[in-house]
Amino acid sequence: MTVVAAIKDNQSYALEISITALAPSNELPGAWRSAIARGRPCSLALALQVVGRPDVTAQSGAQGHAPGARPVSARTRLCRVAAGALLIWVTAGSVAVRAQTPAAADANPASVEATAQVTAHGSADIPARADADQQYIQDIVRRARVPDLAQRYEEALASHSTTIGQLAERSGQSDLGVLSVRRLESLQRHWLLYERVLTQTRAELARSTNAKSEDMADLAKRRAVWQATGQTAGLAPALLERVDELIAMIDEAEKQAALPLGKLLDLGRKGSALATQVQQGIASVSAKIDDQDRRLVSMDTPPLWQALGDSKALDPVSIGMSRSLEIERAFASGYDAANVRWLPALAAGALLLLPAMVWLRYRARMLVAAGQATEPSMRALSRPWAAWLLLVLIGAVVYDIQGPIFRQQAVMLLAWIPVLALVQRRVLASVGPWAYFSAFFYFLNALASLLLGDQLLYRGVLLTLNLLMLLTLAWRMLRARRGASDEADEAGTMPARPLTFLGWVACVVLLVSAGSNILGNISLATMLTGALLDSSYAALALYAGSTVLVALFQVLVPRSTLARIAGRHSGSLIPLAARLGRTLMVLGWLIYALQSFRVYRPLSAFLITVLTHEFKLGLLSVSLGNIAAFAAAVWVAFWLARTIRLLLAEDLLPALSLPRGVGDSISTLTYYSIVFLGLLAALAMAGFQVGQLAIVFGALGVGIGLGLQDVVKNFVAGLILMFERPIRLGDVVDVAGMSGKVRDIGMRATIITSFDGAEVVVPNGMLLADKLVNWTLHGSSRRISIDISTGYGVSPQQTIELLVGIARGIDGIALSPAPEAILTGLTPGALEFSVRAWTTPHANWIEMRSELAVRIRDGLAEAGIEVPLPQREMHVRSVPAAVVPAVVPGSVAPGQGSTGADLPNT
Repeated sequence: MTVVAAIKDNQSYALEISITALAPSNELPGAWRSAIARGRPCSLALALQVVGRPDVTAQSGAQGHAPGARPVSARTRLCRVAAGALLIWVTAGSVAVRAQTPAAADANPASVEATAQVTAHGSADIPARADADQQYIQDIVRRARVPDLAQRYEEALASHSTTIGQLAERSGQSDLGVLSVRRLESLQRHWLLYERVLTQTRAELARSTNAKSEDMADLAKRRAVWQATGQTAGLAPALLERVDELIAMIDEAEKQAALPLGKLLDLGRKGSALATQVQQGIASVSAKIDDQDRRLVSMDTPPLWQALGDSKALDPVSIGMSRSLEIERAFASGYDAANVRWLPALAAGALLLLPAMVWLRYRARMLVAAGQATEPSMRALSRPWAAWLLLVLIGAVVYDIQGPIFRQQAVMLLAWIPVLALVQRRVLASVGPWAYFSAFFYFLNALASLLLGDQLLYRGVLLTLNLLMLLTLAWRMLRARRGASDEADEAGTMPARPLTFLGWVACVVLLVSAGSNILGNISLATMLTGALLDSSYAALALYAGSTVLVALFQVLVPRSTLARIAGRHSGSLIPLAARLGRTLMVLGWLIYALQSFRVYRPLSAFLITVLTHEFKLGLLSVSLGNIAAFAAAVWVAFWLARTIRLLLAEDLLPALSLPRGVGDSISTLTYYSIVFLGLLAALAMAGFQVGQLAIVFGALGVGIGLGLQDVVKNFVAGLILMFERPIRLGDVVDVAGMSGKVRDIGMRATIITSFDGAEVVVPNGMLLADKLVNWTLHGSSRRISIDISTGYGVSPQQTIELLVGIARGIDGIALSPAPEAILTGLTPGALEFSVRAWTTPHANWIEMRSELAVRIRDGLAEAGIEVPLPQREMHVRSVPAAVVPAVVPGSVAPGQGSTGADLPNT
């Protein structure tokens, strides 16, 4: 309880009295809080301060004057008397306040709820709980005493602060206008590097701060529990002392843990300030780059003929060169320091790659000698030093993908040596002299970018470079007109028309660059020249790198594996993989070219704006990006499902010892599972929420109840066919009065190819509802039964042995169960036999039956066993007299005394 009173007089003296009691405040010592929480009497804290007279202060119970103290005035004594009276009044009223505390607690639901949430320990659990909490508190204290954590973060943030301050100083200098856009991009990448590093440090700092905060919160929770335990009635004095001891330990632990937590929170604030500074630096450099892009469509310098007579334009060359080198050197140092853990691995990989390339050359020669590979395809490995250097430089470019641009340019320039050594001759013949001079042009352009401090010198070097490049391209165009390219095409070079078209486009770009330089748009001239060199250089480097990778793939993958993959997937996966590789290579080159021509950023921003624009129709909100993402996700889902199904069905599952039909079921179910998950992902990418999908599924359920019962029945039947497998691919079945072979089992219907060649689509529900005859469910063996008749003059046992011997001698007739022949009937004029035999697995039942019948006929003929012809008895009741002589020889006509005797039976 806190009471504040003020006493004023004519001279505006005021007295503040603060009394704290009967409340377990965190500002009081632990023993006081325990005593107050248990309702025990304790001393009151009284603080007096006279407002308006800073030299007059008093505290209850003060007696006398300290040596050298000023005398206490009468007004001060009056104030003390009033404070004492107020203290006595408060002490007397505290008993009534304590008596009213339960009622107040009942009147405050929030207090009741907070008290109810704290569960006190039982008396029997106090010793064990106390020991466990004491150990936990000691662990927290031990972690709080470790100074390395906060010190490490403090040192890291101090280092970041120094480097960020230096970078901010370089970014804020006024002479950045003399730098090229490439140097500004390096500066921007430097800021982005520190943003990533600082983000990582802040994330680690946040995790440590959260851990300390959780420790503090856990200590507070345990204190509340032990305070509630100390209020338990009838608690033994020893247990109560143990509770007080734990509360004191928690207080001490909080004090020790609060200091490192405060340091971490302070470091978090410093990290936030550094992050704000980094964001401002990125925004500043991005604004300068945007300003450079805007200058592409404006005249930023005087025309060349005016600049020649302007002496003010002649600035020292060292300005731009020193600033550029300073930016690149600082960025390279910071980038390597941030990625220092990768440098040993990269160096070790580069050293181990050289002997591997020598071994690959030996293996490539063996493959060429064995006829398993062609020499042109292995040409990249015939020069291991060039291939090794190119792969190492490609790794350096990947390492510096977000690093200094000047170092990337140096690596690409060095890569020209292995590129010329590895590119096939037909490509060099098609490109012409440009393939040899482009490295020289690339070096001159990179060197010229350091001369921006002297605009006149830079413009002269750039114009000279443009003219040399035009002469080189004109030479190539002249050779193309004279037919040299056509002759090269006959020798197997690259197509001439696309290269000729690209050559003319390059000539136009160079003419525009030279014209812009002369007229005064130096930014456009710089961009066009550098972009043309970068894009052409990158195209040849990508081509050379792809030849090395293809050769490595052919050498490392066994020839048998390639032959098997080519044989099985020659019409699907291999063309798709080749198409995908070419597409990725062209797409990478296109993105690089667009970035070089300064088109990628505005184009990507425009596409993002278009794709994110939302069209609202009532509550429905759709964007072009969502539609494109949905279409792409659906296409990828179906393509991935088909590819995985093909690989499972033809490569992976056949190699496993699975029962027949299990592999087909696994591949089919995998296909539909991937399609289902892909459709869900596509719907999520389109912006559908889970609640909206529930509405869609609910509407689908209503549709199923109204008119889609057959579809659902066939779908469920398809699932049953997949798991139960009463039919499998390739089975011969009789269903719906039709015989055929199962070609495909889908989720809704099964396709059966009849023996007449018709494709019959049978709903899956019909296969389960109607009678289905599967001739090959548990095996492909079928029984053949042929009926034969012989005369009574032949021994039946002889006939049986002959028939069994004929059946045993036919390839494709199984010996187990053994063929058999039985006498099935004694008919008038003939003995009837039946030959029964089983075909071997995978034998053609129809061909075996035909061959058995032919063999039986030939065997009976060779044995002299006659197959009797069918005999019938005919009784003639009456015959006209006119036809009797013709029918019965020797009979007399009716007019010649015929007696009408009976005709013999025939």
